Amino acid sequence: MLSVMSINMTRIALQILREEALSKECNRRQQVVGVLNEFYVATYLHLYQLWKTQQKTIVDSGFVLKEVELFARKNPKQMLRQLEVFLKERQTGGIVYGTSPDPQAQQSSPSLGERAARAGTEQGSKGKEMHFTGVCDLPPDLEGEASLI
Repeated sequence: MLSVMSINMTRIALQILREEALSKECNRRQQVVGVLNEFYVATYLHLYQLWKTQQKTIVDSGFVLKEVELFARKNPKQMLRQLEVFLKERQTGGIVYGTSPDPQAQQSSPSLGERAARAGTEQGSKGKEMHFTGVCDLPPDLEGEASLI
């Protein structure tokens, strides 16, 4: 089921990018892929929070997807802010399931991969950790022979 949800989160993120709802943030950061990656993670986080707080089941998945898509379309900036708040709370050891905005999250910040790496090193062994890695954060594979698959 998670793979199907992942495909839907990708569809939602790409559609909202095509609708130019992320243009302001892309221009502010001077990058598209990084913003798109974070928005994808933000949509998945929003889905997870809805699923857990409203105790949804597989029967509700279609309705939840529509709810996530509508919210993401109307509130792309808020979704990115919620991800920032969630990651900041994870760094300090707390887990946030709410949606309160964080004024500091609007400031320029390091990439999502950098924040996740910091959260992982700062938390130590305080339980399960979540690590998000964006496509831009992965090192290029320079070894071996270049070939088409």
